[in-house]
Amino acid sequence: MQSVRRVFTLVRGMYAAASGALVAQSAVDTIANNLANVNTAGFKRTLLQVQAQPQRELFRFQTDPGRSANARTAGVPAQARIGALGTGAQIYDTPADYGQGTIAATGNDLDVALSGPGFFAIRAGNGAVRYTRDGAFVRDQNGFLTAQNGDRVLGQGGAPVALPASGKVEIGRDGAISVDGRPYDRLNVVEFANPANLRPEGSNRFIDVGAGARAATNTTALQGSLEKSNADVVRSMVDLISMQRWFDANEKSIQTQDDAVGVAVQTVGRTNA
Repeated sequence: MQSVRRVFTLVRGMYAAASGALVAQSAVDTIANNLANVNTAGFKRTLLQVQAQPQRELFRFQTDPGRSANARTAGVPAQARIGALGTGAQIYDTPADYGQGTIAATGNDLDVALSGPGFFAIRAGNGAVRYTRDGAFVRDQNGFLTAQNGDRVLGQGGAPVALPASGKVEIGRDGAISVDGRPYDRLNVVEFANPANLRPEGSNRFIDVGAGARAATNTTALQGSLEKSNADVVRSMVDLISMQRWFDANEKSIQTQDDAVGVAVQTVGRTNA
């Protein structure tokens, strides 16, 4: 009994569908995070950029027979291009959307909203400088102007902004800080030459990985206001439904091809007794 061994690539489409399902799941997670932060001041929604995986070129290789069926003419090797074969999808990047959020008045003297592309510079607990659009500030027990989590807000010289224990705080549109009419400091508001290199770090913070921080020239500080999240609830819900359907379609494709493989395993190579 003669056995025949053949090597072939099994069900490429199953892997393409699986990659699509993974991307759809990542999209669902991203949208869910945007929805969870819809009430977070200064939050910038995250986008998900998708690209195709590298394609493969398919060719048909064959040996052409001689001109006559009975001729002994040697076959002529030939190949013909069939076309490109897609191999699936993959995540390209997850940048933030730095579009301006709606500004809402709060009446709190230590709340500051930014109108324009700028960011507040703050010093995190580990001493590193981070950037945020969340201007919900407070005055701590030591007189420092801080974010809600205790990160200190930086002034014009790069040092934390220190305020007296009492007094009316006024913040100008240029970020200048005065208490009871006496000048104290200026908020360190910066803009970036290349915002694509400003990466989300979590907790509504961004880290500069080559964005090119520089003093803000096109940003206005608005005291007594906060910038709302720029995540759109309605759009996010529509996107969430679309991504869930995309996931379901890929899952169905995987199941269909898996069933086909099961049938092939049971029937291919079966011999009649």
